[in-house]
Amino acid sequence: MPAMADPTATPDEDHTEVLVIGSGFGGAVATLRFAEAGHQVVVLERGDRVRRDRFQADLDVFWKPHRAAYGFHDLQARGKPIIPWIGAAVGGGSHVYAGTLKRRDDWDGFPAAIGASDMTGYYDRAEAILGGAPYPDWEPYRSVRATQLMFQAGQRLQAQHPELVEDWGPVHLGISFAPEGGTPGAEFVNPHGCTQRYYDPREQSILGGDIDAKNSLDRNYLFLAERAARPAEIRPLCEADRIERLADGRYRVHYVRHVPPPGGWATVRRRWLPWRPPPQREPHTIVADRVVVAAGAVGSSELLLRNRDVHATLPELGPHVGQRYTSNGDYLTLIIPFRGLWLSWLGFVAMVVCLILHQWWGAGAGALAYYAGLLVSRPSYDPDLGTTNSDNIRFKGPDGKSQGAYIESGRYPTPGGVLVAMMISGITGRFRPRSYRRIHAVSRVLRVVVPPLGALARTYPIPLLSMGRDHAFGTFRLTGDGRAVIDYDTAANRDFYGYLEKLGKLVGKAAGAYWLPHVPFKLLGRMEVPHNQGGVPMGTSPDDGVVDHAGRVFGLPNLIVLDGSIIPVSVGPNPALTITAIAERAMDIVLAQVAGGGDVVAAPAEERAA
Repeated sequence: MPAMADPTATPDEDHTEVLVIGSGFGGAVATLRFAEAGHQVVVLERGDRVRRDRFQADLDVFWKPHRAAYGFHDLQARGKPIIPWIGAAVGGGSHVYAGTLKRRDDWDGFPAAIGASDMTGYYDRAEAILGGAPYPDWEPYRSVRATQLMFQAGQRLQAQHPELVEDWGPVHLGISFAPEGGTPGAEFVNPHGCTQRYYDPREQSILGGDIDAKNSLDRNYLFLAERAARPAEIRPLCEADRIERLADGRYRVHYVRHVPPPGGWATVRRRWLPWRPPPQREPHTIVADRVVVAAGAVGSSELLLRNRDVHATLPELGPHVGQRYTSNGDYLTLIIPFRGLWLSWLGFVAMVVCLILHQWWGAGAGALAYYAGLLVSRPSYDPDLGTTNSDNIRFKGPDGKSQGAYIESGRYPTPGGVLVAMMISGITGRFRPRSYRRIHAVSRVLRVVVPPLGALARTYPIPLLSMGRDHAFGTFRLTGDGRAVIDYDTAANRDFYGYLEKLGKLVGKAAGAYWLPHVPFKLLGRMEVPHNQGGVPMGTSPDDGVVDHAGRVFGLPNLIVLDGSIIPVSVGPNPALTITAIAERAMDIVLAQVAGGGDVVAAPAEERAA
């Protein structure tokens, strides 16, 4: 066991009343509410601030500090089956989620205290600050063909299977759209006083097109917190590692500040050479009266496990840390909404073969067949246009319960568009998201004049992003280097995935499309998970959880966890708004305790009696 540090704070040591570790949905709520109440707040965020003018469509978009890349997309395997997609930026996961804001209709599986609350008011409060609104029904948003295809499929399915389909149509999104008759891409000032841009569907979202348009937390909750009567201080590129409780009840947190290389040869060495130097990190400490852990399901679980089992500084954490991880049933299938392209592909193959054999008449006939196939097939659905998510179909679950499953269509940059964007980043040192308009315009011309690009563009699949209330759980465990991996029982979800595949086939049929299974999962047993939850689950006591219904850690006064890690079961719909609403409710309870002059403690006697 490592030696314990000095259990007292020195007079000149860095100090704050409240320390928030992480700036995602839960951390941002805690930051604003504590700052509004007049408390001194410091936020440690491992990622940097996101700015449109320095976005790059290359390695820099990913979080890989060992390679001198400090981007806001953290996408790496955590054990064999699960590849979590999480955020690393001021604003956390609000930069990498699709902006989808949905509500859970019931609270089955949560502590009874939450079920007894009026969560509608907290949902309203959260959505008002996040700026949720339905996907627009006016131009240029209405013209996104993939969205319209899904609307038509949802309408057909509800008519054909009313016992199965609960609802379909546009989703509520935390994205700023130009008003009818307005100018997409134009700047405006949001209700909180922050300058943003109206979303332009021609700018590919994953390649930075939604930066400033998505209502990320640095444009609302954190923006307001930094301008409160007692402004919160946000420290980017600062990653917490060790939390120890001092003799006086306060907490000392050890963290490192990531120091990016100055550029030039130093960056090349760190990024590409096998003998690259280790990343530069400066050690720091800060003492806080109260600590809010809000590093997300993966980050908070890893941090608390490390402090319980490696640093041994928080031995009071119970046995349930790392338990009840859930993927929210996330599952990906595909549809290819083109029938009749066989004529184009046969014509192209015939043209190539005849050219090789110098059969000019045959090559001409093949070319005519190729273009005839393009004429009779439907125009491209352009998966690189529009928001990452705009539509959804809501189904009952396999048990017949409401909100059991959802299918949403996704968007992604086409391979050619990505390659050109990466070239622009490599040559100029940055990528202007507006450049994607020109990339797409040029690609449309090339599709017409260069076979088989036209047929290829019409063969791009549309992802079906499926999710729902599954009942499979995983467990976090630490590897030798203190990194958390996830042991997840995918076999326990086999029936649920089968149900989602059944729904996907129904959607494909209603869309007049070919359906394809989740190929990486079928072949490699791996899946990307954007909706990670659990690891520090809620409970009614230390016997069944780590925190109570307000995120207060059992047995450790003034230590709070507020993020997706405290969700004890699959939410079902996209969980971001639910996490935010739960954090709003928790902060009302926590601030009432603080105002009463006492410590923040889990489930005090008066609450249990109530």
